[in-house]
Amino acid sequence: MIIAFGLLLPIASADTAQEIKLPAPGQKISVAGKLRGMDDHKEFSFHGDSGTKVKIEVTGDGPVRGEVTFPSGDQEGGPGGDILDQALPETGQYQLKISESKMGEEWNGAFTIEISVAK
Repeated sequence: MIIAFGLLLPIASADTAQEIKLPAPGQKISVAGKLRGMDDHKEFSFHGDSGTKVKIEVTGDGPVRGEVTFPSGDQEGGPGGDILDQALPETGQYQLKISESKMGEEWNGAFTIEISVAK
């Protein structure tokens, strides 16, 4: 389920990106979901404006990986924790993919994404 400003929204299946609306500056949203093994992943997308300072942190019941794809196709990401903490370099649609880290043991369980925008 997605929790955004107190609302519970269903999360997307692995083959459909769930749209996320970035929070207002100084605010934070949380998105929760589940992974069911190494081959499972969840995809999200959001519109971002160049210069907006965004922080995305991913945690899970086991090792997770997050990857952000910019509108140009460039990518940023890595193992769980802070996967993005910077001013967005481009205006457009960003993609966020969450999966289990191939560097850890396979697991089934929950993950949480926290997204904040700096003032």
